[in-house]
Amino acid sequence: MTIHDGASIYFLGIGGTGMASVAGLCAEAGYSVRGSDAGVYPPMSSMLAELGIPVQTPYSANNLDDVKAEMVVVANVLSRGNAELEAALAAKMPVTSFPQLLGDLFLKNRIPCVVAGTHGKTTTSSLLSHVLNELGEDPSFVIGGIPRNFPRSFRLAKSRLFVVEGDEYDTAFFDKGPKFLHYHPRHLILNNLEYDHADIYPNLEAITTQFVKLAKLVPDSGAIVANIDDSGICEVLKQAGLRDNVLSVSTLGNTPTADVCVANYTAKPDGAGGQVWTATIHTKDLGSLTIRTQLSGRHNLANIAQVIGCLLSLQRSGHLRHDLDEQKIAAAIYSFRNVQRRLDLLASANDIDIYEDFAHHPTAVKLVIEGFKTVYPHKRLVVAFEPRSASQRRNVFQKAFAEALSLADQVYIGECMLDQRIPEEQRMNIDQLRHAIGPKAQTFRTNAELEEGLKLALAPGDAIIFMSSGSFSGVQHRLAKHVSGREKL
Repeated sequence: MTIHDGASIYFLGIGGTGMASVAGLCAEAGYSVRGSDAGVYPPMSSMLAELGIPVQTPYSANNLDDVKAEMVVVANVLSRGNAELEAALAAKMPVTSFPQLLGDLFLKNRIPCVVAGTHGKTTTSSLLSHVLNELGEDPSFVIGGIPRNFPRSFRLAKSRLFVVEGDEYDTAFFDKGPKFLHYHPRHLILNNLEYDHADIYPNLEAITTQFVKLAKLVPDSGAIVANIDDSGICEVLKQAGLRDNVLSVSTLGNTPTADVCVANYTAKPDGAGGQVWTATIHTKDLGSLTIRTQLSGRHNLANIAQVIGCLLSLQRSGHLRHDLDEQKIAAAIYSFRNVQRRLDLLASANDIDIYEDFAHHPTAVKLVIEGFKTVYPHKRLVVAFEPRSASQRRNVFQKAFAEALSLADQVYIGECMLDQRIPEEQRMNIDQLRHAIGPKAQTFRTNAELEEGLKLALAPGDAIIFMSSGSFSGVQHRLAKHVSGREKL
């Protein structure tokens, strides 16, 4: 792809996190950027406004009347039949996807650090960006969330290092391969691999095939940082013929001889509704590191170990400007404030704590609950669950969600939006889900009914975690205000 400096680029579906971030990168690089969407909402709408990027809503063929775009970037949520997309195709405007644009314009001639896996991509890529920044390495990055240590989900810096979240979801209506195949990985973090995205992948083997393709893109001058305690990742390495040629990370401590190994850990409350986890991480290059983190759960210790592994990989390859300093690494890890909607404490009042978490997969739900109960074993933990994503609204994970949610003391299951594209026999059945969990679970036909039920049920000593990949109809924020405003329960 060749686009001259200052070219006009139009983003069709600019409101998504990835699309808006790449649009922002293009604007910072000096391109003329504008776009459209069905509707644009905070935080992306605020970010685009701050950048001075014009956005038209809703989609309409008329939006293109005055557009002389040299490239149209099409979001993967759009398909043939969209009036504005059809108008762009009829006008023979050149089209591409944001992963291909990102790869060709920004990654090809830099040193991409790609973070891939079923879980932890956003947290790990945010943490890696933050630690590199604190070490003076000045990385560029694109992250699929809002990192609290940076003002935006992207940055275009002068350093050749570029951290990017490697999403396995499909690229565009004209490119059904995963996004991460466009990212030219030099340093590849393989976090974990489980079955997910049931709307586009028929089974785990289909996803594994794509991860094998990704692993084979890493050149000899680069490196793979692999979680060797994860069976899915081990299968990828086996199929790619790379099992003995990686920087190994033992995230569960099962392999003490690994390049990086999580040895032991402790966890305790921080006194303000948060947590502090302390871990010893053994490394071949830096010796043993003692790290403290405000992130919750063993899964986040795994993410931290992977970041340390990538730092070692970058140092071994000569891609860092400064020698690694153990104290600076530990300080950077402790100062990391996570990503929005990762066990965010929304309110703490009247001895009731309200959190929200993005948890989109049964394993993520399980790990979040286990981490919380490790630190707060005496609190009654209520989990409010909204099946929102394309996979959650299918019954393929219904049994696994029941097992994960059963770890909570009380479960409130919100409405499951009907998707007519999913055959009836494949849809999530929240009544069956409730029955599988048992008497501790309740179902609600609307999120408004769930909200009223929670207002009556919450009591001092309770903690509630709202789990949804969507908005949960704003129930969590209204309940936080309700609890904070009550003098007596």
